[in-house]
Amino acid sequence: MTPKEKFLEWLIRPEGYYIRRYLKFLRKEEKYLFDKPCCLLAYWYKARKNRLGARLGFIISAGCFGEGLRLEHFGSVIVNPKSRIGKNCTIHGNCCIGSKGGYPDDSPVIGDNVDIGQFAQILGGIKIADNVRIGAGAVVVKDITTPGVTVTGVPAKEVSSK
Repeated sequence: MTPKEKFLEWLIRPEGYYIRRYLKFLRKEEKYLFDKPCCLLAYWYKARKNRLGARLGFIISAGCFGEGLRLEHFGSVIVNPKSRIGKNCTIHGNCCIGSKGGYPDDSPVIGDNVDIGQFAQILGGIKIADNVRIGAGAVVVKDITTPGVTVTGVPAKEVSSK
């Protein structure tokens, strides 16, 4: 992005601008929490991330996602702090990744390159393989062990493979 494009984006401030700022604050919080521990800076970036997250509808804790996270839209993205999601995950708006609410508090483990559609929910201590596409509105409550499949429905079922 050229300096002129950056300036225009800062001036206009489209949806993507705020999402990129949120991701920047998330990664800075992780840096000062795990890589170069500094409580003051970690707290500073966590506070900035949470303030912006409240406006955008994001509740994501540090350390849940691998690198390359993409948030396509703002609006109610909730991720349990115990969830572990791999690299290059794409999340569309209004998704929930978390436990079923019972005991034990198990959370999902999601592989790399997973695309999670609008309004999808991934619940419970399940495992999802790499390169899986989860359709819009799907409710995933069972393991998806086949890499590269597409799942849709309530409860989610495999509909195709790549």
